[in-house]
Amino acid sequence: MVVEENQGYGPTLGTCSADPYFCSLASTYASLTNWSGVAHGSFVDYLALDSGSTQGQTFDCGTCGPFAGADLGGQLSAKRIPWTAYIESMPWPCYRGVGIGAYKKTHNPFVYFNDVLNNACASHDVPYPGVTSMIRALNSSSAPAYVFITPNLLHDMHTGTVQQGDAWLKANLAPVLTSSWFTNFKSTVIVTMDEGGASGSNNQIATVIISNNAKGMGAIDIAGDHYGTLRTIEEAFGLSLLGGASSGTDLSSLFG
Repeated sequence: MVVEENQGYGPTLGTCSADPYFCSLASTYASLTNWSGVAHGSFVDYLALDSGSTQGQTFDCGTCGPFAGADLGGQLSAKRIPWTAYIESMPWPCYRGVGIGAYKKTHNPFVYFNDVLNNACASHDVPYPGVTSMIRALNSSSAPAYVFITPNLLHDMHTGTVQQGDAWLKANLAPVLTSSWFTNFKSTVIVTMDEGGASGSNNQIATVIISNNAKGMGAIDIAGDHYGTLRTIEEAFGLSLLGGASSGTDLSSLFG
């Protein structure tokens, strides 16, 4: 999973002038045209995507938590399913600071949960090492089964432009789609947004599902939000459904 920032559906898949690579993925695979964030505010959407809940938060908070409830990272660890969160520009593994440079803690939901912080956090929540090193890890015998990636503020369309975000996706995602990690297994890649633009908008987000089952599906008008994305990931790994995921829209037909 790759999570981009704030631009929503309109400036990305709704126009395609600034993001030709992302749009090419949408047309080649499946694009959800009626998908949305659960609320406005990056932090709450990352929490929802990771834990099925906004954890009572309503705005960005670098110093909140840690939360005692379960999240996806903790679930995967409990089932001994290997996983890695690659966080670009984070200074060191499991960094707990609010932010530094182009890194922002609120875009890294795993470090807000005790079930990650107290369970080999530094082996799971790590700085993004660059595409070459990541592909090497993905193609190794100890490859993670689940990978979560947040580009930094310049590359996730938050501070940088849509064009910069699209260029980053092309440089860093295209090699994943030709790796043995993706081609030799029933693999799925999700590229999504945290929220759909400014407060007051309809919060529609661009979400593309990349897999063998999704290939050729194109635009799909199925209504849902981050809880459906979490639900489908949890179902794929045989995990219990957290919070809002229990009523989320199931996307399993597009996975694998």
